[in-house]
Amino acid sequence: MDNLKNYRDEIDEIDKQITELFERRMDISKEISRCKKEQEIGILNAKREEEVIQKNLSYLKNKDYRFVLEGFFRNLMNLSKLIQNEENHR
Repeated sequence: MDNLKNYRDEIDEIDKQITELFERRMDISKEISRCKKEQEIGILNAKREEEVIQKNLSYLKNKDYRFVLEGFFRNLMNLSKLIQNEENHR
């Protein structure tokens, strides 16, 4: 049972770090939205999204997680686009 508690404590710490990084990423997404609006650039940039996914997949050490990581980044970028859309309609 001690191992389970230790693993959960470690997950809790990782989740805290993920939340901090998520918030930072969303803040930057808002700034990107402002830049795109000023430059009259659309929010969607499919080429950039694929580059981001491929770059991050290349960092992955355990390739068994490839499919999951790709989904994670697709979801993350969809959330970023939601934030950018919200920012553009203010």
